[in-house]
Amino acid sequence: MAALTKNQKRINRKLVLDALNEETGSSGGDAATARVDAYRADPIAAKTVDYAFIGSLSLNRFYIDPTKPNGNERSSLWANLKQKFNKPNAADPGGWGGDTPVMTLQAIMEEI
Repeated sequence: MAALTKNQKRINRKLVLDALNEETGSSGGDAATARVDAYRADPIAAKTVDYAFIGSLSLNRFYIDPTKPNGNERSSLWANLKQKFNKPNAADPGGWGGDTPVMTLQAIMEEI
């Protein structure tokens, strides 16, 4: 598999953020919303510091309840990600949940 370009990695991060927003209606909470929304609007032009900041956000920041995502929500998010990444047969490897950062979920999707 060819190495991903910087721009493709940025677009992939946007896909994860888009899926999270669709699943939760959130952009990572009050402190992160402006940065996440700006990044989603133009991931290629985003500052490197914003790429890093957004990648470090844990998934539970996108869910109101800190105990989420639960099993059903993880399953729904996984289905959304498979569609966005055009990987319809990708099996969920498990091992990820609310404390998983955005960048890890992105890496999972890029590697499967």
